[in-house]
Amino acid sequence: MGKLDIKESIEINTTAEKAWKIIGPNFLDIAAWGPGVNKSWNNDSVSTTFEGAPAGGRFCDLGKFGKADERIVHYDQEQKEITWSAEIDKMPSFLKGLQNALKVERISENSCRVSTNITADLIGLKGVLLGIPIKNNFTKLLKVFVKDWKIYAETGEVSESKKRELAKLEKKTKN
Repeated sequence: MGKLDIKESIEINTTAEKAWKIIGPNFLDIAAWGPGVNKSWNNDSVSTTFEGAPAGGRFCDLGKFGKADERIVHYDQEQKEITWSAEIDKMPSFLKGLQNALKVERISENSCRVSTNITADLIGLKGVLLGIPIKNNFTKLLKVFVKDWKIYAETGEVSESKKRELAKLEKKTKN
């Protein structure tokens, strides 16, 4: 049994509070800026169990990858940490226990470091055989994720690639 454990971080030129607000208090609004997320909404069937958490979980429409059911498993407003588990409709059967842990750390008054750490278990022969390509895909996804988080935190605008995603979605809904 293998393990998926991918870390990515980036320095952002804004306050830790502003970067945290995007991912913590505004957890439900990831579709507004997050790459690959077409729509996100509250999962009303999951109760909020962590003090200060905006919800217990959310659903995300990931387009061709289906719907993700993400549930907060750790939330610390003071430490600016959030971890959620994810079950995705079209997730390979050999990938189990997917989680994403995010943290915002203050560097100075107007800079911070944001980090993300995706973990999962790779099960069986397929997990062994496809572990490297899956790790490569997740590594690319995380690089884009933190870059888009940085752009959104620093400018209040979404990345160019997210603008294209949003334009495609708008076109689809008009047809």
